[in-house]
Amino acid sequence: MKENLSIILIAHNEEAVIGQMIDGLLDNYDKELLEIIVVDDTSRDNTSSIVESKMKRSNKVRLIKKGLPSGVGYAIRTGFANVNPKSGYVMSMDSDFLENINDVGAMIREIETKNLDGVIGSRFTEGGKLVGYPSDKKLMNRGWHFIVRALLCIKQKDLTNNFKLYKADIVRKMPWKSGGFSMNAETGILPIIFGYKVGEVPVAWISRSAEMGKSKFKLFKVGWGYVEVMGYALWLMLFKKNLYAKH
Repeated sequence: MKENLSIILIAHNEEAVIGQMIDGLLDNYDKELLEIIVVDDTSRDNTSSIVESKMKRSNKVRLIKKGLPSGVGYAIRTGFANVNPKSGYVMSMDSDFLENINDVGAMIREIETKNLDGVIGSRFTEGGKLVGYPSDKKLMNRGWHFIVRALLCIKQKDLTNNFKLYKADIVRKMPWKSGGFSMNAETGILPIIFGYKVGEVPVAWISRSAEMGKSKFKLFKVGWGYVEVMGYALWLMLFKKNLYAKH
């Protein structure tokens, strides 16, 4: 993988971490990177100005100031829609995944050496780690995965982590729909149900410190969206599978 990787960072009020995130990616993966796309999802802090300062360091850094409606799904889809046509691979990440910068390399190696179509950074596979993960959030996550894996016959253990690497053609092809946090479930489920070969690499999840700001995840607010993704995925499997299946 040589200068054909697009990394999409979703940012909403991430002034405390976005600069470190961009520097870490550039310092470690400059040879692999084609671009870092930061989608600023209606931030009210200095996120955009920090990204603009990093653009002076490298022409591989791009900033998209996304207007309303706001939401993780809309931001990810905006990032996908703006990927460079020359890109061969696309990775999505949260802007506060500082602890996961080294894991990017492991995911690149996994997709290349095993000739995969995609790789998920998994918190729940063997070797994964959770630090400060809320118990109610974990309970909902595991319960949802139990139902999804049984209903859709999926083996992967962590479909909802926004830390995924796919061949760019898959990102361009999938019928993405969600606007909120449930988009993280879509990006895990859809490529798998359409027959793409998706592996998992163990990664750590570290709770945000006070200096890194507050998490935007609202447990009960997003729960229904995850249920809707299950229904959408089942509908696609039953009626639209041939349109998006791997050929």
